[in-house]
Amino acid sequence: MQFTPLTAKIEHPFGELSALLDPQSIAVIGSSDRDGNLGGAAVRFLKKFKYRGQVWPVNAQQTEVASLPCYPSVEALPGIPDMAILAVPATAIESTLRACGSKGIKSAIIWSGGFAETGAEGARLQEQLRITCQETGIQLCGPNCIGIINTANGMTASFSNLLYEQEDLLPGCVSLVSQSGGISVNVLSRARAVGFGLRVTVSVGNEVGLGLADFVKVLARDPGTKVIAIYTEGLSNPLAFIEALDLARKFKKPVVILKGGASEASSQAALAHTGRLAGSDRTFNAILEEFSVIRVASTEEMIDVCGQLSSMLNMPLPINNQVLISTFGGGSGVITTDQCVNAGLIVSRMSHKQMSELAPNLTPLSACFNPVDMTPGVMTNPSLRQKLPKAFATMNEDTQYGSWLFMASGFGDLAPELAKMLLDLRSQKTKTIVVTWQSMPDGLAKLLHANNIYVFSDSARAVRTLALITQHAYSLKSTQRKLNASGIDFDWKEFKLIAGPHVVSEHEVSSLMQEVGLPVAKGELVNPLHSINDAIDRVGFPLAIKGISSQVTHRAASGLVALNIESVTAALAIQEKFIKRCKELNVKLEGIWIQHMFQGAHELLVTCVSDKDFGIMVGIGMGGQHTEIFDDVVFARAPVDIAYARTMLLRLKTTKRFPEMFSELQIENISEFIHHFSTWVATAPWKKFTLEINPIKVSNDAVAAVDGLLIIEE
Repeated sequence: MQFTPLTAKIEHPFGELSALLDPQSIAVIGSSDRDGNLGGAAVRFLKKFKYRGQVWPVNAQQTEVASLPCYPSVEALPGIPDMAILAVPATAIESTLRACGSKGIKSAIIWSGGFAETGAEGARLQEQLRITCQETGIQLCGPNCIGIINTANGMTASFSNLLYEQEDLLPGCVSLVSQSGGISVNVLSRARAVGFGLRVTVSVGNEVGLGLADFVKVLARDPGTKVIAIYTEGLSNPLAFIEALDLARKFKKPVVILKGGASEASSQAALAHTGRLAGSDRTFNAILEEFSVIRVASTEEMIDVCGQLSSMLNMPLPINNQVLISTFGGGSGVITTDQCVNAGLIVSRMSHKQMSELAPNLTPLSACFNPVDMTPGVMTNPSLRQKLPKAFATMNEDTQYGSWLFMASGFGDLAPELAKMLLDLRSQKTKTIVVTWQSMPDGLAKLLHANNIYVFSDSARAVRTLALITQHAYSLKSTQRKLNASGIDFDWKEFKLIAGPHVVSEHEVSSLMQEVGLPVAKGELVNPLHSINDAIDRVGFPLAIKGISSQVTHRAASGLVALNIESVTAALAIQEKFIKRCKELNVKLEGIWIQHMFQGAHELLVTCVSDKDFGIMVGIGMGGQHTEIFDDVVFARAPVDIAYARTMLLRLKTTKRFPEMFSELQIENISEFIHHFSTWVATAPWKKFTLEINPIKVSNDAVAAVDGLLIIEE
């Protein structure tokens, strides 16, 4: 990975939040030496971890805290601190914060709870706090948070019990922003246990002043932060979040996100397939895909991915999804191969040329295919051990593979020598190398960690991590969505006046699409009591005939769809059948939709849904009767340009599995349809709606919308 180079020391790496993330002086208000006093604990932590700045305890009842002079009030402080830690009850927060503002203090952290998370009275206090921040200009982290830790300068503005357990802080290049104090502490503790440290850990709490996105933006510019980790349960400012992710991508900072919680799709939107296929979590995932964010499913995955990325600062990301596996025992290679295949990685056979170069430097019993089973003898036999660096060089220089799973186990006194070979290998910076080492001898883990090698004790975790990083690398190379793409200037006419809930039927949607210039299968609506002969002549065989009723959403399931009708006699029989069927269903048959059967080998879903956080989202997926069975759809913010529409299509699980499914001309036609559709729906006038085209049919040289549904909720 290549990062923005740091050519000179930057005085304020955290920019506008330097007073909060890198303060030169801290006032701890409400601190004392009383057992259980959190402010006093903070003062002692700052001393313990050798914080470089000034620490000024504040308490009218104390003259000294942790052997430091204690001041009776904020006004009595000997200077203006960069930051104030407010270790006081919620009811005293507002007056204390105003005193800080009067003193000229730039930033503050509020740990205490008792705000919006507790109910109406807490919400009232929180709103007062928000107003106070606005009026004083104080940059606030919290309330209801566990604080901020900066390992680079020993700044522990936190009361976490974790700090009692550690004798020092382990610096690193990964920074974490979390909406959960517990998650932030767990990640910090576990990361240290497996050998890497965090640079900055921020618990944002209720985000009254500064939000998650504010910290991510600053960390994106921070030269010392190389990887950004985020835990979120919901976004207080979705647009700022998008801006933060965009900034991180511009500065080439990988972002790793763990998200907790997912909302259900609304009951009205569930009338369409989109309601079950979209949902807030899938649209959130679409934003992550747009900005090449790595999404993980657990804190363990977050630690593994961040740890591996932090060990790859001068190494390339995988150039493809082909993996070379080397082991010292055949069984582990077989298991790992299965794990790679299940994770979407390819374990392809090594070329004959490479095998012929590799074999002379291994044992006669070694297998040189891939996985490469070197056998333990290459280490235990001194003469073979001397050849091992040549074997490693051959594997490392093999351009067929974008990554290498280097698997070792034990080796006792020989382990340091193998570790030295591994270090030499990594220094060549040829490809992504992921290391697993089971049963490590004493002291080996410390040696590898000291040399910035992240080590997995289990191949399953290593494979999962590699798969996520490989997907990230692929995403970075994919076409990026052009921001601020223009929409179509379309007059929605009388539809602007429609208030939800309301379902707009297929023939009206078809008319709208024709008006906007989208290709639509030709059709006419006929009064069910009138002759359909003239409409049949104009539309032409073969026909699809559908019964239209505003009381029926899914016509096929209700017996109101007939396909491949080839004669007038058959069409008239279908008309009579629909009239009878609607009487059975006790619904009004409002029309007969006579439509030409557009011939196409493939069916796709093109849809849009309004998301409460990210606005109008457009989706492409496998369509037709089996849409929900396939459950294969990709979303993006509308509008999308043609190039990004193509990227969306090629991200489908189906097209990845069957890359020859569509010809180049078909891909172009589909991408043009998605682009045109997205620029149109981006101008829709409703707050909450779903517009679904399912299917669009794809022929060899054209596409056409066949069935459409518009559901207006608000």
